[in-house]
Amino acid sequence: MKIKFTKMCGAGNDFIVIDDKSFQPNEELIKRLCNRNFGIGADGILLISESNIADFSVRYFNSDGTGDALCINGARSAVLYCFLKNLCEKDCRFEFIGKVFNANVMDMNKVKVFFECTPIYEINKVINFHDTNIEVSFFDIGSKHIVIDWESFQMNLKLDEFSSLDFENFDVNSIGRELRYHHAFFPSGVNVNFIKKLNENLFAIRTYERGVESETLACGSGSICSALFLYLAKKIQPPTQLLTRSEKILEVDFHFNDQDTLNVEIIGHAEKIFEGIIDI
Repeated sequence: MKIKFTKMCGAGNDFIVIDDKSFQPNEELIKRLCNRNFGIGADGILLISESNIADFSVRYFNSDGTGDALCINGARSAVLYCFLKNLCEKDCRFEFIGKVFNANVMDMNKVKVFFECTPIYEINKVINFHDTNIEVSFFDIGSKHIVIDWESFQMNLKLDEFSSLDFENFDVNSIGRELRYHHAFFPSGVNVNFIKKLNENLFAIRTYERGVESETLACGSGSICSALFLYLAKKIQPPTQLLTRSEKILEVDFHFNDQDTLNVEIIGHAEKIFEGIIDI
């Protein structure tokens, strides 16, 4: 079977977009398509289908085959794809993880998604890491994350193997993997975000993503959780800009409604990379 696909990118997260009704995803096929050596290569797959209550519907699968996860950069990429395919207008609505989202195509390389959730969070949760207590902040906004302030991490973890690490060059895959599988977050695990202040409203972010099981060049939900952390723990008012590993900036703005519901706007890069056909 030959399947048409489009390769999309959102701030460095890359996705295979498929809107062919005959495509039936399964774990092994998703792994094969996302493999960067023997497949197309991507952080995940976005499936586009019709919706009875919105302009279109999106499903997301991580590159390890796990499915139906929240992916904000994937959502933004799907919006641009559907706009380019005349499946929606610049202002549109789409189904994702059982909810309806609003979005706006600001230009051919910038998409805004409006996100509403009731977050679950625990600020400055103490866990043991390498026989030392460190602080991490846990968030669940439909995707589970921990956010770690880089300066606090280095200060609390006074071990030679960590104290001399540089934010730009430290091994996110090694440290992130340990924290992703930490027993405090068993059994589902978490995405792991490290942030470092660059100026008053600009922070560098590096993310280890579960499901991809590697550092990615950006993470939309991780950027939202990081902006939330900065507001709740550091009193930094949004909008907040997160400089991702791809050197693209994700801007996060939000407000709480009745202290429970969080209304978020996230703006960032989205781009069509290429189209192709693969024989599966």
